[in-house]
Amino acid sequence: MKTIYAAFALGLAGTMLAACSEAPAETEEAAAPLAASNARLFLPAVEGNPGVVYFDLENTGDRAISVRRADVEGAASAELHDYMEYDDTEMGSIGVVTVQPGETTSFKPGDLHVMAFELDPSLQAGGSTTVTLTMAGGTTMDFDAEIMPADAER
Repeated sequence: MKTIYAAFALGLAGTMLAACSEAPAETEEAAAPLAASNARLFLPAVEGNPGVVYFDLENTGDRAISVRRADVEGAASAELHDYMEYDDTEMGSIGVVTVQPGETTSFKPGDLHVMAFELDPSLQAGGSTTVTLTMAGGTTMDFDAEIMPADAER
């Protein structure tokens, strides 16, 4: 019987030592090698309509990065959009925007953009809000966007 207890104790001690020697799990994901610049949220000309966010997104890394979601602080929801023939409209929601290594993708009028729906009235021209992009794999990045009046030059 002592042999069984000794074997159990030895096995338990080995397991405990192995657990102690494991590297601690990383809790933070590495940030995506993306840099956003020239970010602006344009308020809608008609209250209740969506706003639009434009910005430049540079991939400073060595692999393609796919953006799969955008969120805008102060908007009930947001969508990645592109101008294209879509039913009877010229723009529509798209699922992913991929930025190639060493390239800059511009979200600009007549091209890619982020639509921001149901804007909070606290979003006022001259202020700023935070845009959060979520990449494939779950990594996120935040950047500030200047809030512009509807009639500002785009």
